[in-house]
Amino acid sequence: MEPTQVAVIGAGTMGARIAAVFAASGFKVALYSRTENSLHNAAKVIDSIDAGLTASVTFTTSMAECLKGAKIVSENIAEVLALKQQIFQEIEKHVSDDCLLTTNTSSVPVGQIASVLAVPSRFIGLHWFNPADVMPMVEIVCGPQTHENTCQQADALCQQLGKQTVTIHKEAPGFIVNRLQYAMLREALHLVTAGIASIEDVDFAVQSTLAPRWSAMGPLKLMDFAGLDTVKNVAAILLPALSRDEELPPWLLAQIEQGNLGTKTGAGFYPWTAQAIEEGLAHRNATILAISGMQKP
Repeated sequence: MEPTQVAVIGAGTMGARIAAVFAASGFKVALYSRTENSLHNAAKVIDSIDAGLTASVTFTTSMAECLKGAKIVSENIAEVLALKQQIFQEIEKHVSDDCLLTTNTSSVPVGQIASVLAVPSRFIGLHWFNPADVMPMVEIVCGPQTHENTCQQADALCQQLGKQTVTIHKEAPGFIVNRLQYAMLREALHLVTAGIASIEDVDFAVQSTLAPRWSAMGPLKLMDFAGLDTVKNVAAILLPALSRDEELPPWLLAQIEQGNLGTKTGAGFYPWTAQAIEEGLAHRNATILAISGMQKP
């Protein structure tokens, strides 16, 4: 049988790595970008993952060519509602009604994108995490008009790609992972702002204690082991004391204004050299791979 044709729209970091995941799983992939330069860079990313994968990927600046014969579309463009709506209206002109349409979004509501589509029932969110070829899980985001068959099809696809899934049944900004991540980030920033702990110690506390415990069980199962009566008593003390800030602290906003954006500029919470970035990415990927064999209960 001919391999299933997949159209990956957007050749940035996420699009390139998602294209690599599909290619590694035996799909025939077409990768679209508006510029040849982006496609060239994407080819280098895919090559760095597995030099043999680029042979399974067609690189094109033609939207129509990318979508030709596609049974699955993976969109990975900027997090702008109007732009995503526009691109999917264009996509619908070139694909069959049974083509699975997926958006890789971490913030734009799936239902709002789908509202402009002729066949919104086959539209769904697949929220990948960076790096897509390393991270073991994908969030499936069902919109108000997403058909149950579409949800099942998306889940089966992720399993075929070797990815485990969690399903968001009711749209909420940030879905599951980013909501949890930013809830912790708010408190981490508060601890630094209030002078309670240093940046380094906040990071180490998470790395050395919270991260391994949560990797083993997850926060809710862990509370079962702590005892829910204990949770109640501790919550009565801690919840009123936690930060409720709705904006980033002034010192961090000042850093951003100064152009200190993290690894992309060489400074953020920490100073970054090229070697430190390379070592950090290698350590991150190795750590993720070490725990990626866990199974969903």
